[in-house]
Amino acid sequence: MTDKLTCKNKRTGETEAITMREVSMKDWGFSFLVDGELEAFKAAYEYRNSKYGVRVEFAGGAQTWMVTVFNAFAKNAGIDGAK
Repeated sequence: MTDKLTCKNKRTGETEAITMREVSMKDWGFSFLVDGELEAFKAAYEYRNSKYGVRVEFAGGAQTWMVTVFNAFAKNAGIDGAK
């Protein structure tokens, strides 16, 4: 599954779209892959107010960047990165 996350570039004022690939819903939240490190951190910034945290990491098996957004289950389970 491919989806788009849009955000506004504060410097240029233009809307940018980040392609989210392989969006995966889990018991502990959701995760998705993006094309590069910059896109991963831009996507994480859009989820910065997530109550239970966001994590950016390089997914070695897929050789790309992954963003994970946690939920209450992740916090209660003590998953690394969840708050």
